[in-house]
Amino acid sequence: MIKSLQKLLKANPRAKQVVGLFSVNIIGIPVGIVTSIVIIRYLGAQGYGDYRFIQSIFSIAILIFSFGFFQAGNRALVLNTDRQKAKEYYGAELIITGGIFMVMSVSLILYALFDHNIKEKQLNVFLLFLIPFGWVFLLQRYFEVLFQADNQIKKLSQVRLYPTLGFLFTAALVYFIFMDSQINKLVVIWTFYIATQIVVYLFVIIKLEVSFKNIRTRLNEIWNYNKSYGFNVYLGSLFGIGFANLTELLISYFGINNSGVGLYSLALTFTLPLSLIPNTIATTHYKDFSEAKSVPRKVFLLTAGLSFAALIGIWLLVGPFVKIFYGHEFENVIVLNFIMSFGVIAHGFADFFNRYLGANGQGKALRNSAFLVGVSILVFSLVFIPKFGEYGAAYTKLISGFVYLGIIIFYYIRFLKRAN
Repeated sequence: MIKSLQKLLKANPRAKQVVGLFSVNIIGIPVGIVTSIVIIRYLGAQGYGDYRFIQSIFSIAILIFSFGFFQAGNRALVLNTDRQKAKEYYGAELIITGGIFMVMSVSLILYALFDHNIKEKQLNVFLLFLIPFGWVFLLQRYFEVLFQADNQIKKLSQVRLYPTLGFLFTAALVYFIFMDSQINKLVVIWTFYIATQIVVYLFVIIKLEVSFKNIRTRLNEIWNYNKSYGFNVYLGSLFGIGFANLTELLISYFGINNSGVGLYSLALTFTLPLSLIPNTIATTHYKDFSEAKSVPRKVFLLTAGLSFAALIGIWLLVGPFVKIFYGHEFENVIVLNFIMSFGVIAHGFADFFNRYLGANGQGKALRNSAFLVGVSILVFSLVFIPKFGEYGAAYTKLISGFVYLGIIIFYYIRFLKRAN
């Protein structure tokens, strides 16, 4: 059986990529969970909430200030077949990333200086300390969006796995060495987090052999792709993903401290396999989707089977795991996880069909669907979070997941009718 599987993987490069990337994602889940255990024991519930709150700020900033240029580079690479030209696109996108970083940094400085909530939580000085390293978060986005379009699955696996493993190792060192230190614990954790990302990302950039030849031509091409495709997807992401990331900020704004942010984000972490499975399979088939008349039936059935198996596994394992490793202080995570798991699996299937539409250049459909989902997230967040806190955020996740799935299926069916 093992020999047959080896022959199958050798004969089918896409199957090999699916297994490889999926394995990396699966390995990343327990590594991430163990890392969260170490960080929580080091920082405590409120400190972990502060840690996640800062991450949310950078996530939203990247969405706001990318202006669709990463998605434009994605489109350019999907349609490209010339290896040298691909390297030039990477170089042009790197220059664009530098420009985005400067604009984003100025805006975050103003936010840190004038926002009432971040001052009240006493995190404004710490945010100012992190802003010069914001380019690290932009490179995360750079790799994720461009590598899937260029079918650089091996490199995508590296930028997902190596920083996670490196941060687990350094977090463990921090826990044993700095546990009783008087140094600001949040500063220590973030310093090691940023350092591990920088080491891996610079290594990948060097291996990528980016080129700055014909830079003006490539920048003009990306600009045109941004007008026809990237900016449409950006507007959709701004409403869809942006408002989803805004959830953790709203928990903070309506809470006395950031402990609710930590509980919600930890519960969301345990649902990660439900989104990773369809994401991984769709990512490895992204280039193939651009040539397919519809989503291949076998690919969809594989996605569905793995996703529902993961859902049952999560329901069985999360409760005992939280009680053993996190303690009584985090028992609310169990209920939060159960509520959100339904919404996350619906969101995962929607992302699966979203990738097909994206591979076929349906930028306006993605923009419209994300806009509608974003509005629903914002409305339900403002209704539920002020009254129910992190539980309100969980209900929002549940409802918005099914809203997203319904809308994206509508656009998928409409595209198939028009294409055929």
